[in-house]
Parts: sequence; C-alpha cells; structure tokens
Amino acid sequence: MSVTAANLSVGETQPVISRLPDFSERLSPMLVKELRQGMRSPVFVWGLIVMNFFLAVIVWLTMLDPDENELHQMFFGAYCVLVCGLLPLRAAGALHDELRGNTIDTLILTRLNGWRITLGKWVAVVAQQCLAAVTVLPYLIVRYFAGGLNVPMELAWLLIFLLAGMGSAAVLTGLSWIRYFLFRAAIMMGMTFATGAFCVAVLDEMYSYNKEYMIDDLWKEFGWRGAIFFLLPAIHLAFFCLDLGASKVGSVVESKAIRRRVFGAVVVFIYLAAGYSYSGTSGGWFSKDVMMFFAATTLAGFTIALLGLQAILEKPVNLVSVVIPWVKRGRAGRLAGRFLYAGWPSGVCYFLTLLGLAAALAFWRVHALSSITSRNDFNFSMRDIATSIAGFGGITATLLVPLVLWKWLLSRRLPWHLGVYLLILAGVCTLQFAVISVASVTANQNMLKWGAPIPTMGLSWVMESEDRYWDRRGRIMDADAEIRLDWGFDNIAVVSGLVIQLWLLAAVLCSLKAFRITTAVENEAAAGPGRIDREEEPVPTG
Repeated sequence: MSVTAANLSVGETQPVISRLPDFSERLSPMLVKELRQGMRSPVFVWGLIVMNFFLAVIVWLTMLDPDENELHQMFFGAYCVLVCGLLPLRAAGALHDELRGNTIDTLILTRLNGWRITLGKWVAVVAQQCLAAVTVLPYLIVRYFAGGLNVPMELAWLLIFLLAGMGSAAVLTGLSWIRYFLFRAAIMMGMTFATGAFCVAVLDEMYSYNKEYMIDDLWKEFGWRGAIFFLLPAIHLAFFCLDLGASKVGSVVESKAIRRRVFGAVVVFIYLAAGYSYSGTSGGWFSKDVMMFFAATTLAGFTIALLGLQAILEKPVNLVSVVIPWVKRGRAGRLAGRFLYAGWPSGVCYFLTLLGLAAALAFWRVHALSSITSRNDFNFSMRDIATSIAGFGGITATLLVPLVLWKWLLSRRLPWHLGVYLLILAGVCTLQFAVISVASVTANQNMLKWGAPIPTMGLSWVMESEDRYWDRRGRIMDADAEIRLDWGFDNIAVVSGLVIQLWLLAAVLCSLKAFRITTAVENEAAAGPGRIDREEEPVPTG
C-alpha cells in the first residue's frame, strides 16, 4: 500500500472515529444519572466494603472447618443483607424525590416518558446488585477448594437471591410515588421483611441437614409448571408495580393501561394453560392434577382481582391525542379501546371479560375432572354450588359496588380515587356487619334477608342454612333456641346469583354511559386535523 493510500485510509477513518459516541451516551440518561449517584452513595460503598470483609473472614473460617453449616449460612446471609436488604431500600424514595422536587416536568421535556424514567431508576439499583453479586464469586471458588460444595447449586441460589433482591427493588421503585411517608415506610418494611423471611427460610432448609439444595427435588416433583407458578407471580408483581409507578410520573397523553392489561391477561392464561393442561396420576384431592388445578385457579384469581381493582380505580383520560392511535385502526381499534383505554369505564369491561373467560375455562376443567371415574370428588352438591356463587361471585361484585354507588350518588360531589373507594367499601362492610348483628341479637336468622342487596351476604346465608341444626358431634340442636333461616341452598344460589348479576349489570351500564364522552372524542379525532383545535383540553369525564 502506498503512502498516499495509507494517508487516505487514515483520513477516511478519523471522521468515523470522531463521530462515535461515548459509552454513556448510548445508555438512557436516567440510568446514567442514577447509576452515577448510586455508585457514589455511602450505602453502596460501605455496604460493599463491609460485605467483602465479612465474607473474607467467613471463608477463612470455612477453610479451617468445612463441615460447619452455620458458616455457609453466614456466607449467604451476608450476601443477602446487601443484595436483598440494603440496596433495594435505596429505591424506596426514587420517584417521590422527583415528584417532591418538581423535576418530573423537566424530565418529560427531555423526551423521557414515564416508563423510561421508572425503568432507569430500577436498572440503576439492579446494576449495583449485580456488581455486588459478581464480587462474591471469588469467595465461592475459595470455598469450593475447602470441599463439600455443589458449585452449580450454589450458583443457582446466588442467582435466585439476586432475583429476589431485584424483585424487591422493583416493587419499592414502582410504589415510591406514594406521597405519604408512613405508607411508603410500611411498604418498605413489609417488602424487606418478606424478602428476609424468604432468605432465612431457604438457608435454614439448605443447611439444616446435609446441604439439601432442594432445586433438583422441586424440579423432579413439579417440573416446569412449578417453576412457572414460582417465578411468574414475582415477575408479574415487579412489572405491575413498575408500570404503576410509570403511570404516576408520565405524561397524561401516554397510553398507560395497555402494557399492564395486556401483560396481565397473558399471565392469567399462562397460569390456566399450565395448570389445566396437566394430566397426571389418578387419585383424589391430593393428586397432582387436582393440585395443579387449584394452584392455577388461585393464582389466576388473585391476578384478576389485582388487575380489576387497579383498572376500576383509574380516572378516564378523554383527550383527542389519546384516542387518535385507536381511531386510525377503524372499528377494530375503537373496540379494542373499550378494553384498553385508561380509566374505569374500560376497566370494568376488561375486568368482567377477563373474569368471564377465566371462569369458563375453570368450569370446563372441573367438568373434565368430574368426567373421570376417579374424580367423584368434583361432583359438587347444591351447598358447594351456593358457596361458590356467594363466595367468588359475591367478592367479584363487591369490588364493583363502590364504583356503582359513587357513580349514582357521589360523582358530582367527590372525585374518584382510592380514598373514596375505600370509604364506600367500608360503609358497605359496616352495613353487612350491622345486619348480621341484628340477626344475632334478635335470634332470628331470617333477618339476614334484609341484607340481600349486599353481594357477600350470601356467605352468611349459607352458614345459617338448615344443616346448621347439627353440632360438631353430630347431635341435633334445639331448633326452638332461635329462628333459623328458612331458605335452602337452592334458594340461596338463585337469590345470590340474581343480586350479583344486578350489580354487574349496573357497573356495565355505568361504563357504557361514560363511553358516550369517549365516543364524542373519537368522532372529533376522526373528523380530521381541522377539527382538533383544542386537543389538549380535557373533556369532562362525567
């Protein structure tokens, strides 16, 4: 190659090299800012120093006595204190500090949406946790030379504890927007206690006998379904809290409910698919397929309740800039918006639709189990049917009762928020308790019928039905001691079902009425740019 060609090639590469950005410029500015501050914080610096000093002492003692299980527990305990305890606590005020300092508007002007702001703060804590986990690996290798260690299992538990700390940091970051310090402190203490209890229980089980690491036994017993039922709830809780925090600090025009509701629906059907598709050994209530059925149904029920409660507490955002992406997709987009728009009207439709599909799948699974001769336990009696309707259906309708009562009675006086919801719900529970107390004082259980408008009153009817004439020893009770409820289980099932359907229908009608404003905004958006002069002016939500 000639000198001229060499000079030309160098001259051509110099502008390219000069245009390459720094490493920090390729990352999110929120992540760079939080990570720089976190690496310089005294909690991280002194925590890392103390942990390494403590681990060095423990490893030195382990080399002298490799069979001492308490030393192994202390090794993981020091690791868990920093990764699962101290570092997640740094995220407890992440979003509150921005809200208190009135810097959220400035961050949004830098084109950072609420999700990137929240995610950057959480990833900064996760990066510190990963760095602390990496510093532990040399001590693990030294312990291996002491003998008696299963290195793959030790690494697996190091990763599990790291994931537990990451999940705790996600929950604390996502809920750090709460204004009141006492509430944030209660959440902080609760998460720290829960994570610490998990670490202590695992370490006690691992080293209580002969280093039983449990992971291989659990995998052989439950397989990949057990891993799903263990990991997916933690992942969904972390995502839910992060997305909730992002919705509190983001702009009003962001589509806040889409990720949360779509991901939640996917999680619910993963539970049901994993639990209902299992076909194991035959047997009674303690067979694996029955256990999988109840595990999947319970996790799906709690997830739907969490999603539904959060969805019906959202305030509607009827802005042209919010509905335009859905209007551009035609009727299909508008129909999808009825389930994915931010606000309680779409939240009611989303909650009831998701609950109905899950209930249909559960009914199909029960029918499939009862069709097997060895599953006669699933041939439910009328009492079981009445209890199911009054229990699951009553709780579902009760979640919607405060919304309906607010819409009918208080919507013009009080704005819709969590405090109003809890106040109305407490009033409903107090009324039910008063009815039960009156029936108990008057020794007339037929007085419970006056609580028929309350959805959960059906459980009290079931408890006071005719089979309560018998005591625990099987002896008949004195029927004249008090007036018993004269309804049978068939009457209870019918009345409870009708009350629940009326409350659900009332909630649907309230949401349909509220959608009139959304339809007007959609029509304005579909009319074209000439009609969108007041795009940023919110339409009254009604």
